[in-house]
Amino acid sequence: MRRAHLLSVCAAMHGALLSPIAFGFDLSSGLPSRAKGLWHIERTETLVHGNTTIEMQKVWNVCLDARADRALHALDVHEQRASVAGLGQICEAPQFAVEGNDVSWTMRCPARRDEARVSDIRHITTFVAADRVQAETVIVNRGGQVQSQGKFVARMEHLGACEGGMQPGDMLLMHWRINDEETLKARQKRTVYSEIEHYNHRALVISGRAR
Repeated sequence: MRRAHLLSVCAAMHGALLSPIAFGFDLSSGLPSRAKGLWHIERTETLVHGNTTIEMQKVWNVCLDARADRALHALDVHEQRASVAGLGQICEAPQFAVEGNDVSWTMRCPARRDEARVSDIRHITTFVAADRVQAETVIVNRGGQVQSQGKFVARMEHLGACEGGMQPGDMLLMHWRINDEETLKARQKRTVYSEIEHYNHRALVISGRAR
């Protein structure tokens, strides 16, 4: 019961914190790329909505080649823009910049009917070394009845060759903890591409309900 309550609260806060809907954007042609093979990713999320704070941690492995690596960059955008479609906000196209070992983008997401309500998203991925990458996303929602914000910090480490049976783009979600409580009953197999499709579909469905 407690876990179900945490998941429902978490889903509601995600819907109030992140950001949606602009289908079709171009990734910079000069993006640095992660090495081919298996990457271990640990991401912590801190979501603050009024007086409520939720801490989450997700841990997964992902098998990358050049195509899957670019898709993983795109997934960051798709996830953020899809998550607040229910607020009636539409994200403008992300603005990418590449400088040295840093890849950054910003995205502004005003509400359709109230331009004073807006979510601003800032993201930066830093290639620390050949086998280490870190990323940070900050979302700030302004103009609503309750101020809210989210911070996502990911640390990625190259482990070597992909595990047997894994194809480029395959993801294995190993942990999903909410306020230190594990929510997964078993590891979940996904792909980078199915996750992009999931968030695009989610944005369409939720934004349709918001009209």
